[in-house]
Amino acid sequence: MCNYRGELTECSQANFFLVRHGAAVTPTSEAGLLEGVTRAFLFEIGREIGVDVREATLYPKDLEAADEMFITSTTRELSPVVNVDGRVVGSGKPGPVTLKLLARYQARARELSAVPAST
Repeated sequence: MCNYRGELTECSQANFFLVRHGAAVTPTSEAGLLEGVTRAFLFEIGREIGVDVREATLYPKDLEAADEMFITSTTRELSPVVNVDGRVVGSGKPGPVTLKLLARYQARARELSAVPAST
């Protein structure tokens, strides 16, 4: 989805990221998107594992230059995107940055939801 300036904002019920040159990039909050909890969590996850996660002004043409792509939401967690409008993204398979972020996201989610042992 785009805002009135033609900038990419978000997906229906999800935020999105594209990966370029090893960095996970998501539209800026100034684009008018709803800042999802999972989106915000990825900034923290990225810092933990050394993946640059940042905001940038993005346009539809930026999708064509993406090495990888994924969406985030509470129910979908982090879901790889391998095809946009009939065009294959990257290799057509989930990429290494996406998989690295997903693995750490799932590990942190398990850690945060673990029930502490009773004493």
